[in-house]
Amino acid sequence: MKTLLKGEITFSESYKKWIVKANVKWNKRYIRINLDSRKTDLVTDFSICSLTKAKFFTFLSRSDSYNFSGKKSEYSELLLESVETQYLMDSKNPIIKLEGKSLIFEGGIRKKDISSLSNVFKLFEILMDEIEWKQKENVTQHHV
Repeated sequence: MKTLLKGEITFSESYKKWIVKANVKWNKRYIRINLDSRKTDLVTDFSICSLTKAKFFTFLSRSDSYNFSGKKSEYSELLLESVETQYLMDSKNPIIKLEGKSLIFEGGIRKKDISSLSNVFKLFEILMDEIEWKQKENVTQHHV
């Protein structure tokens, strides 16, 4: 991929009932992605939580280990169980957070691995869809 050695782009986009703000920075070797999506019709805020890679335990165990901090909720459980979360957590220094009405992802990929860039956006969309389904399921259960 031929691009400037260093750069940054920021844009916003609507996706269903979400407003997604993307900030992508790159240098000679890495692309750093920050996606902040706000759910516009969320009735109550998400319980604040975050998932990060436990670098030391990952190194010791030679398998991926993660740190979870914050309050557990049905939405944090959804993140912990999601295959898409696992793939997003394969990025460099990943963080996935629920905060207020937002789902946030930060992570890096190697610049040579351009197919991962589109995969990050697609995986993030799937996570937003899963949260949407969970919210609809909760509304249906409360009305029964």
